[in-house]
Amino acid sequence: MKWETLGRNRRGWIGMLTTMMLLHGLMESQAVARAGEDSPARSESKKSESIPFVLRDGYLIVVEGRIGPRQHLKLMIDTGSTHSVLRPDLAEHQERVQGRVRTVNLDQVLKQELVEVDDFQLGPIRIPRLPILLHDLGYLGLTAPGIDGIIGLDVLRSRRFSIDFGRRRIAFGSSLPLQHSARMELDEACLTVDILMVNKPVRLVLDTGVQSILLYRDRLGDRLPELRVEQQIQGASMAGSASLDVVTLPRMQLSGTNLKRRAALLRNSPVRFMPQVDGYLSLTALGAQRFTFDFENSILSWE
Repeated sequence: MKWETLGRNRRGWIGMLTTMMLLHGLMESQAVARAGEDSPARSESKKSESIPFVLRDGYLIVVEGRIGPRQHLKLMIDTGSTHSVLRPDLAEHQERVQGRVRTVNLDQVLKQELVEVDDFQLGPIRIPRLPILLHDLGYLGLTAPGIDGIIGLDVLRSRRFSIDFGRRRIAFGSSLPLQHSARMELDEACLTVDILMVNKPVRLVLDTGVQSILLYRDRLGDRLPELRVEQQIQGASMAGSASLDVVTLPRMQLSGTNLKRRAALLRNSPVRFMPQVDGYLSLTALGAQRFTFDFENSILSWE
């Protein structure tokens, strides 16, 4: 969906925000910590391989994956999610409870159960036992119906990968750096980049699951100038809905690249949760066709 239509299309903006979810998980049991012994980095294949994807609503990346005998699962790639997610009916008779985690959904914090599924595969990545959240994903209905699960950073961080929107393919493994680049920071919870908004630093989660920039108004403070609210919308997530203001931001740049300025503002951030994060940055805001996520060197590149 083009930027020019978003300001006039309320349904388009609602769809844009339905995948903003699962930003951070705090472990609440030792069993969850032990699950790291079978982490994706240890269990994946080393073979380089590319897989096709389908683009939903102009920005959502949907691939096919496998869990046990269930093949051709429709899985959405979401770098804004700490944990992967699966529909509960697809994990029957094979999950083992790992513990509970706290997750951020828009401005709310939820406690959710983390379970374990056997024999996960996405392209060349294979994980014998994958800790995963269970949710029916019904809130994705308008934007991306028929989604079986969400692939988060727990899987994606295991190796470098590239997204080619023109060819509709994701390549896992070695790839050449692209024309523009920026440093990205990866911790246990999220992947962030630092941008400049009128020469003031703003830290955003790099999120393939949103179509626009989304900012926490209360965390920006005096870094955010007075802006005219052009529209009010409802954003949906696993936690329910929240009211957001549609605005046009002042000039924003990532390593010298001007970002698209249409954005949504969420009035309140999750209290005392990831205070260093000011919001979310979509890939579409960069206006590029190809992206490489190089976790080994902490570099995002695009052209």
